[in-house]
Amino acid sequence: MTPWKGVDVGVKVRLIKTRTLVAVMIAVAVGTGYFIWGAVPEKQKQAEAPRVSRPVKTMVVAAAGDGSPRVFPGRVQASQKVNLAFRVSGQIVEFPAVKGNYAEPGDLLARLDPRDFEVQLANAKSELGSARARLDAMRSGARKEEIAMLSAKVNSARAQMNDAKATLDRVENMFRAGGMSRSELEKAHTSYEVTRMAYQSASQELSAGRKGARPEDVSAMEFTVQGIEAKVRSAENALADTALRAPFGGVVIDRYADNNQSIQRDQPIVSLQDIGALEVYTSVPETLVISYPKGPILGIEARFASLPDVRFPLIYKEASAQADPVTQSYQVSFSFPVPEGLTVLPGMTVDVLVPRPPEEGGAEAELPASAITAGEGTSHFVWRVEGTDKLFVRKIPVEILGYREDMALVKGAAPGDRIVAAGVSLLLEGDPVTLYTPPGQ
Repeated sequence: MTPWKGVDVGVKVRLIKTRTLVAVMIAVAVGTGYFIWGAVPEKQKQAEAPRVSRPVKTMVVAAAGDGSPRVFPGRVQASQKVNLAFRVSGQIVEFPAVKGNYAEPGDLLARLDPRDFEVQLANAKSELGSARARLDAMRSGARKEEIAMLSAKVNSARAQMNDAKATLDRVENMFRAGGMSRSELEKAHTSYEVTRMAYQSASQELSAGRKGARPEDVSAMEFTVQGIEAKVRSAENALADTALRAPFGGVVIDRYADNNQSIQRDQPIVSLQDIGALEVYTSVPETLVISYPKGPILGIEARFASLPDVRFPLIYKEASAQADPVTQSYQVSFSFPVPEGLTVLPGMTVDVLVPRPPEEGGAEAELPASAITAGEGTSHFVWRVEGTDKLFVRKIPVEILGYREDMALVKGAAPGDRIVAAGVSLLLEGDPVTLYTPPGQ
């Protein structure tokens, strides 16, 4: 006997529809729940998942000490460092500069082939001599022998003019008497005019020879001589620039070319550093800049890792007026008078000890760098362990004031706080923790 036997057909249809609707609703509910769970962020799933208490290595914060100086990492640099280059192009023929050797001021570091520059200077001097001779002649007038020649030329022109005038007078008389044609008269007249103009020209040459050139011509020649003199000075400078010399006493740090190499002007050839006058550079946070009054800070000292118990005074030199966009710190430089018997070279690291302001107490702590986590932007924080029966971690913002080796000087962690010292990247806000106990303890 079937389950539907004896049941009305309408009832059967309603039962089938009801069962189908229930099945569809169950399927939709299951699918919606799966979709919603898939849309939940992974971090939220982890947060909603049961948190397992993890053991962490911790430490108790101790005060950095009242009156103790702040410590910032620094680096020694030469007060003067230049890359020297030739001001002219050419081929290197001498290169006495040796890396590591000390050069006195004025010592030859490199030399270019000077032959082309010597020829240019000789040509310029020759041109200048010729121009000066012409100027002298224009100023003083012609020489005696030239005056004599011009006088003879004037006398000859005068005689020719007188002969032509006598001929013209005779022809005119004959023309009036009817014994000479008009063409002969015109020819005699033309001959006279030519000789007269020749006489006038010779007379002007003689006058110019006795008086000298015109003032405007002399002035133009003077400017020409000045231009050639500048050309000579330029050639002399170019010849002098074939020798590259040390502008100050220092050590040759590097060479950027080889002997017999052709180089271009302004191409770096030698790097020179003055290690007799050294400087120390460090970067300080903005809080230090704000907490101190304007002006240099007194009592700043340097300390080398090889001499931890010896401190060397530093002299404030200058500070940048704009913070580094990445570290938000300000660069400060100090002069470092090197004591006799101490070998200090550029590039060495040094601790810069900065005294605290008188009103500042011991509100800072020294923590291992492994305990500090980078936050958003330039912020940092540490994980503080809180609670009594059940321990958990809480994020505490801190400000880094300086570093010394693997330790950091921070503000924000109070003395007595227990913070996580290692494995900080695995923690989330509110994570339960237990205190790690090394085996055997």
